[in-house]
Amino acid sequence: MITLAFLLLGLALVAAQAYATAARPLPVAEAIPLTALGLAWRRDRELKTRYGDRVLWIGLGDPATYRRAYNVARTALRDAGYSWTDDRTEAREGVLTPCCWEPVPADEAAAAAAISAAEAAIVADDEGKARVQAYLREREIKEAEANGPGREADIEAMRVSLDKLFWAWPTKKRALADALLKEPLGVGGYPTIGVAKVARTLVRQVDEAIEKVRGRLARDPSHDWLARAQVQGVPEAVHEAVKLITSHDEDRASVENGVGWGKAHSHAGHILASLPVLSVIEATSALAAVHRHRRQLPPALREACFGSAEA
Repeated sequence: MITLAFLLLGLALVAAQAYATAARPLPVAEAIPLTALGLAWRRDRELKTRYGDRVLWIGLGDPATYRRAYNVARTALRDAGYSWTDDRTEAREGVLTPCCWEPVPADEAAAAAAISAAEAAIVADDEGKARVQAYLREREIKEAEANGPGREADIEAMRVSLDKLFWAWPTKKRALADALLKEPLGVGGYPTIGVAKVARTLVRQVDEAIEKVRGRLARDPSHDWLARAQVQGVPEAVHEAVKLITSHDEDRASVENGVGWGKAHSHAGHILASLPVLSVIEATSALAAVHRHRRQLPPALREACFGSAEA
């Protein structure tokens, strides 16, 4: 019975000592909050550094919040011992990990103050970004109200050109224009700046191509190749004619033999022959070139190109 009593007394003393130890405040070296700045903090190891003996704590978890806090409150956090360290694991070698060095903070209050400062800085940063976003949004709305109708007009001009001058739109440009018409609208329900800019460029390029053709026609008023190129089947016929004449132009017009292209049309003829199809604009150039060499064509192909085998 006496032995049992001593045993019970001993157990009671151990329990009391454990309770007293648990009730004491943490030493400074263990004063870091277990969770702070979006991370769970773990005491890693003791190290000897040039500043003396230090205890390294590692922050575990997604470092996004910590990274933001460190960017906006770097001084406060560094003063409290928070920083970054290289990850020692082979799989993440060279990856920076959040850390804290003890006993840099004078006490637990210093560490808590640093965290509070960082959290307040994040809130202030969020509010600042929100103000900037609101300002930018207001600018976008004002810009759309001022210039949106003009961008609508650009899209409408492209739509009209596609409809009225369909023959002048090459396949690639038409495909791009169709894609622009399907683009979602921007602020205020208006086309975006980029979409309107590309639409203006496409319309200008098509108009310039038409003007070049008209300039060539003005030098040869006896033939309206532009009108002829718009006749169904003519672009295909003249493309066949271009290929036929090009097949006879192995000397690239270096010899005057009445076969193949002449010097004025050899380069353009080979280019036109290499195209998969001819647009109306390209067909006008082909008609003008082939007409100078039409006697090399069989009558049926000559009629298909120029409307008469006697052309």
